[in-house]
Amino acid sequence: MHRRDFIKVMAAGSGVVLLPSVLSGCGETAETGLEGWNGPMPGETDIRRIVLSYAILAPNPHNKQPWIVDLTGPDSFDLYVDQSRLLPETDPPFRQVHIGQGTFLENAALAAGSLGYAVDVVYFPAGQYGNTKVADKPVASVTLTKDGSARVDPLFAQITKRQSNKRVYDDTPVSAAQLAELAGSINHPGLGLTNEAGKRGKLADIARLAMEIETADKARDAETIAMFRFNDEERARFRDGFGVAQSGMSGLMKMVAETFFLDRRETEADSTDFGAQAVKITTDQANSAAAFGWITTPTNNRLDQLLTGRAYERLNLKATELGLAMHPMSQVLQEYTDMTTLQGQFLGLLDVAEGHTVQMLFRLGIAEPVSHSARRRLTDIMRG
Repeated sequence: MHRRDFIKVMAAGSGVVLLPSVLSGCGETAETGLEGWNGPMPGETDIRRIVLSYAILAPNPHNKQPWIVDLTGPDSFDLYVDQSRLLPETDPPFRQVHIGQGTFLENAALAAGSLGYAVDVVYFPAGQYGNTKVADKPVASVTLTKDGSARVDPLFAQITKRQSNKRVYDDTPVSAAQLAELAGSINHPGLGLTNEAGKRGKLADIARLAMEIETADKARDAETIAMFRFNDEERARFRDGFGVAQSGMSGLMKMVAETFFLDRRETEADSTDFGAQAVKITTDQANSAAAFGWITTPTNNRLDQLLTGRAYERLNLKATELGLAMHPMSQVLQEYTDMTTLQGQFLGLLDVAEGHTVQMLFRLGIAEPVSHSARRRLTDIMRG
């Protein structure tokens, strides 16, 4: 079978019933890079390390895991953007990277509360920086204080189960009641949700066109390919990124794909097929959405982005609790010059007020779980 033909099978694979993971020869969390999803190391007693073990499970762009932590005291730490793990082509103002700081902080707060600690988060303690750069300043200082009245948020239990599920979703609808429960999980005035068929169709068309625009640029395509993990060896070595497993491929099909049909060198030499199939897969994903959601802010500064991340993570955890799959589709939000026209159409469709920013766009539906994405070791994100 020609490589191009097999990639078409890959695109279809996200919507089929797959072989059990036992055929791959190992359980999910036994695979190198996935052990973090088991939670903190057994016997760990350092509250900071326990909290951070949950924080690193947060969603983040391209699974770059752009976090650096300074342990500043026995019960405190500072969080920084890891400037070696940015996405300058697909996230040129680093807006998404800062949303990923917020998801990290939300997980940290939920974990601390579950352990009986109150959390004090001071945003940008050394000053907030502008939207065109990343400064070597903490995005947040976090202090943990033992507090017998600390509330255990039920969303904490979903942290190790949460996924960004890239499968094609089945045709089960998402009800208005489920959308209302999602909305009730956050305190954010900029949340929008729809399960209306006409609007879903228009948003799906926009998602397809946005992916066509993104992949038309070779530098952007190359940045995405750089984060695609072509096989188990790459996942074990890099412990980040994403691969066919996050679209639902497992067992024998995954083994055959990664062994015989996926090749980094060939793809990097000619990314034409990779880009075309990214568009095809995005089209199928978007068309299968039972609902879409978006988060809008009236301004667009770094604090807005952090708070968006905290809200998004709560939505993702609540969706997990409700048995819903969730997956960001943010290409149309990107700040590319060639995305401007389509982005204007998108903002008009959602009736977004002039000057407001859509920070996140995501789809919802029903799907079987997929493999978690890899995570780096806790020591990898610690400075000093």
